[in-house]
Amino acid sequence: MPATFRLITAADEAQVVAIYNQAIATKGSTADLTPLTVAQRQPWFQEFSPDHFPLWVIETTAGIVGYVGLEPYSDRQAYAQTAEIAIYLSAAAQGQHLGTQAVNWVEAQAPALHVTTIISRIFGHNQASRHLFEKLGYDHWGHLPAIADMQGFVADLEVYGKHLS
Repeated sequence: MPATFRLITAADEAQVVAIYNQAIATKGSTADLTPLTVAQRQPWFQEFSPDHFPLWVIETTAGIVGYVGLEPYSDRQAYAQTAEIAIYLSAAAQGQHLGTQAVNWVEAQAPALHVTTIISRIFGHNQASRHLFEKLGYDHWGHLPAIADMQGFVADLEVYGKHLS
């Protein structure tokens, strides 16, 4: 299924939060444990900037099915060209190669954004995301064992990274 990507608008925020809340419920891709409101996510939305660390919605013929963004790895100046990728798809959109399209989109945008390195932090039990990043040439850069108390189990965190040429 082909996807298009565009910068998020305020009108998209409720759909983005709904997709994020789906991920919270699965305990597969975020360490947040309770659903959030659009108001609670406002500080997060405001951290994105179109010229360096943007947030895009992912659209198909079904409408907004996910989002992908680049977030600062650190606020320290030496890391200004390193970004962490955040990608979330609605449950209905998973397994349709939209993750591959999203990561490829972000990598294509990276030079204009002055991003030279992308990292991804993925729970060890999230095999689909780990496979996605491995397939796209991301190397395994770190393992943090039993770091997240997911209220019912403890999760490892894996760090993947890629230097863009």
